[in-house]
Amino acid sequence: MASRVVAYIRVSTEEQAEHGYSIDVQRQVLEDYARGHDLTVVETFVESQSAFKPGRSEFTRMVELLKKSKAIRAVLVYKIDRISRNLHDYSTLVEEMGVEIVSATEQLPSNATGRLMGDMQAAFSRYFSAQLSDRVAEAMAAKARKGIYPSYAPTGYINNSETRTIEIDPEKADLVRQAFVKYDETDMTVKEVAAWARKRGLTTRRGGKLGKSTLHVMLQNPMYCGIVRWGEVTAPGNHEPLISEALFDRVQDKLHGRGRGRRNNCQTFPFRGLLTCGHCGCKITASRIKGRYVYYHCTNGRGKCAQPRIRQEKLSDMLVSIVDNVRVPQDVVEELMKAIRGSEQGRREHVTKQLAHLATRLKSLRKTRDQAYIDRLGGVIDEERWRRLDAAWEDEIAQLQDEKRRLEQALHARASDDATEAFELLDRASELYSSQSPSEQADALKILVSNCTLTGEKLDPNYRKPFDLVAEGLRTGNWYARQDSNL
Repeated sequence: MASRVVAYIRVSTEEQAEHGYSIDVQRQVLEDYARGHDLTVVETFVESQSAFKPGRSEFTRMVELLKKSKAIRAVLVYKIDRISRNLHDYSTLVEEMGVEIVSATEQLPSNATGRLMGDMQAAFSRYFSAQLSDRVAEAMAAKARKGIYPSYAPTGYINNSETRTIEIDPEKADLVRQAFVKYDETDMTVKEVAAWARKRGLTTRRGGKLGKSTLHVMLQNPMYCGIVRWGEVTAPGNHEPLISEALFDRVQDKLHGRGRGRRNNCQTFPFRGLLTCGHCGCKITASRIKGRYVYYHCTNGRGKCAQPRIRQEKLSDMLVSIVDNVRVPQDVVEELMKAIRGSEQGRREHVTKQLAHLATRLKSLRKTRDQAYIDRLGGVIDEERWRRLDAAWEDEIAQLQDEKRRLEQALHARASDDATEAFELLDRASELYSSQSPSEQADALKILVSNCTLTGEKLDPNYRKPFDLVAEGLRTGNWYARQDSNL
């Protein structure tokens, strides 16, 4: 009797789904693979959205089916990265439910080495998605450093799609300016100023209702006094200010005046929350002794405990073993690099097609917008309808241009170079760990482990996927299949 599986197909955007390129190719490959391997596909789930974040609707439906049917223990996919762009969803299937991921195009052996390679590819898929987001964020931060606001203009300004600059909105700018003045010169609260501005027609950028929280955010935005703030970047803007810096500063003082004089007595202990006591099972916490030295110790939540206090500097040195015990063997590195290089050409072709689809859509939108403008001049459509349509088109064009920039970044990205750098970084992990501050060390450790058991001065780390398999292989020297109760 044939094995029963479900098939999962994913493309990254709705536009891909409409053109059918990736869906048709994946469906055909999965059907051929199922016939050739005596598999019965019970149901096929098709998703047309990114897998970078959890919460996909078809994926959720598939999980519910797998929970109900104990006879279906495998998911057939075109490639591992179709299902593994975020580790939460991948872990849900593999770790929590014990479901096997079957790749139709990647020859992964059905043993411990294959599971390791699958987990590593899942981790790298998540890594590449996050890195792409980082690159887009870096590009936007670079624009901000030049004084160019890299996103949608806030209320009171509008985006000029032709010059790609921020301009004053002739309809809303004066009301925004008056809102700052009202809050500064009167005893009105933020809620009262918001109500005052609403009565005079001030809305959000998209035309929605201006509420207290929205106005509170606006009153703290330095864009209005000529300063671009984007993440950690603050720079003089190229746009025209609506208010003076002196007025902006007075508004900030009033908004935050109640918090003045409050001291920040928060003590930071970077390794707290990472350790559990091996003697009694309580948490390991930290205290500052004589206002200077930090010691980690059991909370003694179940009575006096035998766990000794350990000074932070010594604990930091002990924790380096967690980094030392995770490295990828050279033969597995070579297999992963081979798979990554093999997928780069297909990815570039795929991204090129997406860029062509975007260019077609942008051209069509601009043509439609130009024709509507001619209709407006000819009296075919009225002014109010024109403004509503134009605002919607402007938003869509801006979104498409953002997507275009993201895809252009992806087109030039070399996954193999990134992977090589990642493996080289892993080889130097111990050295880099030792040169970092305790808080940076703790951040690195939280990527590798979910927690550690501390017994005396002995550490027993609980590695996250896929690092647990790497650590096991390094510890036992066995990177091959091992027999267990579930062959």
